Amino acid sequence: MPVETVPAESVFPVPGAPAVVHALWLLTFFLHLVFVNSVVGGSLLGGLSTLVSGRGWKVAELFVELNSWAISLAITFGVAPLLFVQLLYGRFFYTASALLPWIWLGMLLMMAAAYYLNYIAKFRFAAGKGAALAVWGSALLFLGVTAIQVAVNLLHLRPELWTSVATDPMAAFRYGEFRARFLHFVLAALIFAGILLAWISVRRPEKGLDPLALKARAAFGMRVALVATLFQIADGLWLLGAMPRQVLRLWMRQGVLEVLPLLLSIILSFGLLAFLVAAQDPMANPKRVRNALEFFGATMIVMVGMRHQLRNLYHEAAKAADPVQSRAEWGGFLLFALTFALCLGLTICAVVRSVKDRPPEGEPVA
Repeated sequence: MPVETVPAESVFPVPGAPAVVHALWLLTFFLHLVFVNSVVGGSLLGGLSTLVSGRGWKVAELFVELNSWAISLAITFGVAPLLFVQLLYGRFFYTASALLPWIWLGMLLMMAAAYYLNYIAKFRFAAGKGAALAVWGSALLFLGVTAIQVAVNLLHLRPELWTSVATDPMAAFRYGEFRARFLHFVLAALIFAGILLAWISVRRPEKGLDPLALKARAAFGMRVALVATLFQIADGLWLLGAMPRQVLRLWMRQGVLEVLPLLLSIILSFGLLAFLVAAQDPMANPKRVRNALEFFGATMIVMVGMRHQLRNLYHEAAKAADPVQSRAEWGGFLLFALTFALCLGLTICAVVRSVKDRPPEGEPVA
C-alpha cells in the first residue's frame, strides 16, 4: 500500500502539549506492562510447573491466585495507554486493527475465556483437585492475545506491509520481525515471573509448604529467569537484524544520545544476567533476588522508552511522520491526572494489603 494512502492526520488537535501526552503514554504503558508480564509470565510458569513439580511447590496455585486480580488490573491499566496511542497515532493504529478485524475482535473473547479458565483453576485448586488443563488453556489463550497485540503493533509501525496483509491477514503473523518481537515479549514475561516467584518465596514463605519444596520453588523461578534472559539477549540481536534497514540506518545516524537507550538496555541485560547467576540459591542470597528484580524494572523502563523512540523512526522511515497539532486543555489534563493518581494510589494500597494481610492463627481464611 503506497504511503500516500495512509489516512490523513485528524483535524482535531491533541488536547495537550505533545511532550506531556507522550510522557503520560510512557508512564501508563509501563504500569500496564507490569501486570501484563505478571499475567502472561505467571500463566506460563504455572503451566511449566505442572510438568516438572506436580503440586508440591504450589507454583500454579500461586500464580492462579495472583492472576485473579492481576488480569483485571492489566486490562484496566491498559485503557489509558491505548487511548494515548489512538490520540497520537490513531491513523496508523486504527488502520492496523482494521486490517485484522475478526482477529482483533476475537482477542476480546480469548481474554474472557482465559479469565474464566483462571477461575476454574482457582476453584479446582481450592477443592484439592488438579487443574493443569485449565492452567495451560489460560496460558495458551494469553499467548494468543499477546501475538495479536504484537501483530497490530507491528502493522501500525510499517504502512508498507498493509497491502499484503489486506489480502492475507495471516501474513501479519509470518514476518520475521513479528516472531522476534513476540518472543521478546514472552521471554520478558517469563523473566519477570521467575524473579517474582523467587522473591515471593524468599519474602513470604507459604505456611504448610515444606522448606525443601520452598527452596526448590525459589530456585526453579531463578533458573527459568536465567535461561529466559540468555534467550532474551540472543533474541535482542535477532530483533535488531529483523528491523528494516532504513530504520536502522536512520537510528544510527541520530547521534550518540539517540543510541544511548540501546547501550543502556544491553548493559542492564548483562547486569541482570550477573545477578541471576549469583542468586541461583535464592534462600542463601535473598538480596540478590531483590537486586535482580530492580535490574529487571530498570531494563523495562529503558525498553519502554526505546520502543517509543523507534516508533517515530519507523514512521519517519516510511515518510509518514507528520508534526502533531496540539491545543492545551489543562482542565481536562488536571482532571485526568487527579483521577489517575487516585486510582493508582488505591491500586497500590489494595495490592500491598492483599500481600501483607493474613488471618491470625486459627482464623479461617475468608
